[in-house]
Amino acid sequence: MLFRQSTRLVSSISAPIRCTSSTRALSSTASRLTEKKSAYREGISAYGAFARPFGKVFLGAVLTYQIIYWTWVKLETDDIKLEKNGQLASLEKKARELAAAQK
Repeated sequence: MLFRQSTRLVSSISAPIRCTSSTRALSSTASRLTEKKSAYREGISAYGAFARPFGKVFLGAVLTYQIIYWTWVKLETDDIKLEKNGQLASLEKKARELAAAQK
């Protein structure tokens, strides 16, 4: 008995859906819209073959720029640290000399 009820439920759910005139009108309108190609789309399609190579070159250029930029920043930071450490060493030396002279 339970099996019969469940098969009736499944058969009623899987009944075919009938198309109405409003859905057909929408689908035929959509096909008419895709048939027309604008001059813009035709112009863009001419450059479609260059999209992937352009993307690869662009990403390669950005990656190269970033690597060079971060290397430059690292070297400049190391140079500034070296200068500041030299200044700090000379100031510490002067402070020691002044402290020794006061004694």
